[in-house]
Amino acid sequence: MVVLGAGAVVTAGYSGSAGVTPPDAADRLALSTAAADQYVTGASTGFTKGSEEKYSRQQVTSTQRGLTYVSYARSYKDLPVFVGGDAVVVTDRDGIVRGSAAGAGPLKVSTKATVTAKQASATALRKHPGAVSGTPKLGVIAEDDGRLVWEVVVEGRGDHGPSRAHAYVDARTGTYVGSWDEIAGGTGNGHYNGTVQIGTTGSGGQFEMRDPARGNMRTVNDAGGRAFTDADDKWGNGRGTDLVTGAVDTQYAAATMWDMLKSKFQRDGIDGKGRTAAMFVGLDDVNAFYSCAGTGDASRDETKYGHTEDNARQVNSVDVVAHELGHGLFCHTPGGSRGTSNETGGLNEGTGDIFGTLAEHFAANPNDPADYLVGEEVDLVGEGPIRTMFDPSKSGDPNCWSTAIPRTEVHSAAGPLNHWFYLAAEGSKPQGKPASPSCNGKSVTGIGLWEAGEIYYHALLRKTSGWTYSQVRKATLDATRELYPNGCAEFDAVKAAWDAVSVPAQNDPTCTAQPGPAPKPTPSASTPAPKPSASTPTTPGGQSVGAPDVDGAKIEAHLEEFARIAEDNGGNRAHGTAGYKASLDYVKAKLDAAGYTTRIHQFTSGGRTGFNLIADLPGRGDPNQVVMLGAHLDSVDEGPGINDNASGSAGVLEVALAYAASGAKGDKAIRFGWWGAEEDGLVGSKAYVNSLSAAEKAKVTAYLNFDMIGSPNPGYFVYNDDAKGGFITQAFQEGFAAERIESEGVGLRGRSDHASFMAAGIPSGGTATLSLAATMSQAQAQRWGGEAGQPFDPCYHKDCDTLDNISAAALDTHTDVAAYAAWKLTGVKAPVEPAGTRVSNDSEFPIRDRAAVESPITVQQQGQAPATLKVDLDITHPFRGDLEIHLLAPDGTAYLIKKASRFDRADDVKLSHTVDASAERASGTWKLRVRDLYSGDTGTLRSWGLTF
Repeated sequence: MVVLGAGAVVTAGYSGSAGVTPPDAADRLALSTAAADQYVTGASTGFTKGSEEKYSRQQVTSTQRGLTYVSYARSYKDLPVFVGGDAVVVTDRDGIVRGSAAGAGPLKVSTKATVTAKQASATALRKHPGAVSGTPKLGVIAEDDGRLVWEVVVEGRGDHGPSRAHAYVDARTGTYVGSWDEIAGGTGNGHYNGTVQIGTTGSGGQFEMRDPARGNMRTVNDAGGRAFTDADDKWGNGRGTDLVTGAVDTQYAAATMWDMLKSKFQRDGIDGKGRTAAMFVGLDDVNAFYSCAGTGDASRDETKYGHTEDNARQVNSVDVVAHELGHGLFCHTPGGSRGTSNETGGLNEGTGDIFGTLAEHFAANPNDPADYLVGEEVDLVGEGPIRTMFDPSKSGDPNCWSTAIPRTEVHSAAGPLNHWFYLAAEGSKPQGKPASPSCNGKSVTGIGLWEAGEIYYHALLRKTSGWTYSQVRKATLDATRELYPNGCAEFDAVKAAWDAVSVPAQNDPTCTAQPGPAPKPTPSASTPAPKPSASTPTTPGGQSVGAPDVDGAKIEAHLEEFARIAEDNGGNRAHGTAGYKASLDYVKAKLDAAGYTTRIHQFTSGGRTGFNLIADLPGRGDPNQVVMLGAHLDSVDEGPGINDNASGSAGVLEVALAYAASGAKGDKAIRFGWWGAEEDGLVGSKAYVNSLSAAEKAKVTAYLNFDMIGSPNPGYFVYNDDAKGGFITQAFQEGFAAERIESEGVGLRGRSDHASFMAAGIPSGGTATLSLAATMSQAQAQRWGGEAGQPFDPCYHKDCDTLDNISAAALDTHTDVAAYAAWKLTGVKAPVEPAGTRVSNDSEFPIRDRAAVESPITVQQQGQAPATLKVDLDITHPFRGDLEIHLLAPDGTAYLIKKASRFDRADDVKLSHTVDASAERASGTWKLRVRDLYSGDTGTLRSWGLTF
């Protein structure tokens, strides 16, 4: 599944039944983002992921070319995927998926560590001297089937100055895997820019070097972080050793970078959100560096500038400052700076050089003529420029890629990227500029500096963690094809430049110089193009489906575990004890493994911290309508509490596991809860209900409670003490009837956790194997085969409430009835026979008054669409006659699904419709367009699907 935000797509005003007016930029962006979300849900074809993986949206970046780049982070079995697990989907302004990139294919790896965090820290410290920062984290690196690792952050000092290394240690073998550094160490070139304008703020004799027009960008003194101030807003004396002059150079250069990003790439600041790093001058080091905090907020980053080796100049020329800020750009584009080898670090350094060069050309300052040299003005250590982009070997760096690059020092590992950029921009023999050698002996024709810069920027927006040269090659070729769809000259030149620096191809796209529709989406570079697949091989039926027969042996196994926990922890599982916490941990682990989203809710009772456990199953129904099942998990102090209430807890747990395993999906969402401190007076459930807002309480349409459902002299009772819960009572009665058992109503007078929900007005009900009567009556004994005149539970609140105090048959029956009610009340429908490949978009989109909405589905399937293409949809709307619905094929052809009519006065639209789409190619982006043609009502497109 993918974790999605709410998304409205195209909305446009109407006049009567007039056509759709063009959507605005916000509508276009929403449509593009929704298309990317749907593509990675797995409810489409073309995007491959494993069943244990989840994706969550991270960044959305739109460009002036109408392309939107949506990035996603990946987790595996609820562990973060540190490197190689992210993905990027590229869409256009019409919601067409143009391509995707993923760091690796589906993962399959054990998540049980055999190496401790302490052992991993020791290994990391041998490679990175310093001190471990924070607590090591367990996660996965996406290589091959996956690798379980500890991430250890070490702060210290590396070969190039300050270091904050993220070191990875294999969690099963203890071997060192690799690292990346938050602090991108650079070198620089301090020189004067002459008389320039810089952004400052202030008045009345006090000015500060802070630029309000550029996100409050500021330059400060590294000594204590003090702001630079001035009385007349005239700064510096022009001397290279003057700190204020260095601050002027820095502020000016950073403003140049900001303006260039805005003007050339429509990017707002370093992070795309109007923010940039704080800049420090006066660093007492022959160095400059960028420190990325990794938060997504560039204002929390820092970049620092030192001095030359002879201490005659500061390190803050335009190309050096922009180089360091280029590291920020690398950090704040998809995938960040994460990697395990120097290859990713080299691409980071090369990115800094490219943007330093672009900024120097953009500045066009005669005091520093633009070129393709890095650091030539300052002569940092008396050896001229630190890198030479047209011929990296002149500065001692490799011109060509080789298998040694992942082990090459990062600044040198930038050589092939710098060389490629010069060849792509200028060619191998540009007029009036330096000639550039090629590794394959072939000549290259350049496409222009800004054209190459735009292609590389769009490639950065496709970046995934652990980026390699082959991946950046593919990213630039994909970007070129998108930016220049009507010809191949630029594509061929970019490809020739990569060939000229010996970077090997890896699933390169092709260009056919054929104007027309957008190219088909390209799959992940690391996995072969997948065969068409579907998340749901069946179409939804209309009949309620019966719940499965819950396995009684599995319920008993849970009871045995609760009994063992009590025995190991003082004989009970009472509130505030280790036994209770161990019981909660056991339940949580089972739910987490089954795919639930769990959370622990804390409260205080009797001076001790208590815990409730809440579990939701994402994607299985409307989250605004929730059916909840619950049981209290605590025992009394006197004993292990196996009937009271391990029985209810075990039954509810097995219903939750059965629901997840069955793939059941109802109209309503399902939620489960286990309550603490019930024996202290319903404390846990009261605390949970009281923590809910009025809106959250309103979403809970039913609460079902199970307290003591395994009594040894069992009854079959159904709560009847909530007038609002009549429909719940009916569901339970039907469930017992299906088990051929006559149930009996019982009022518990607020004696269990359903009372907490009743008090909040939430419809409630439940089942139990006992009532408030002291003993079973004669009539009850005859009805259920029990013992008249005997307690339902002779060990109630006693130390004999053990495994021997359980009727396994009654526990199994009550659990089956609980499952029946869960399936019925959530609205699970029976599937029909398989009918082809079904793809869907299950994200909800609002249908605004007199407006339109378009919901996209991306399909990658060979051949033509069928003559019996089935369209199913689910819309809630109080007056369905307002709605006109069309299916839009990838080429824009509209197929009418439903007409609007003021005489159609029913609510909602739930239908299945067949379209002859045999004239259409199956592959592409299909859309459902819903128009609300009249005033007065709004609704929601809940889901729709296509069956091919």
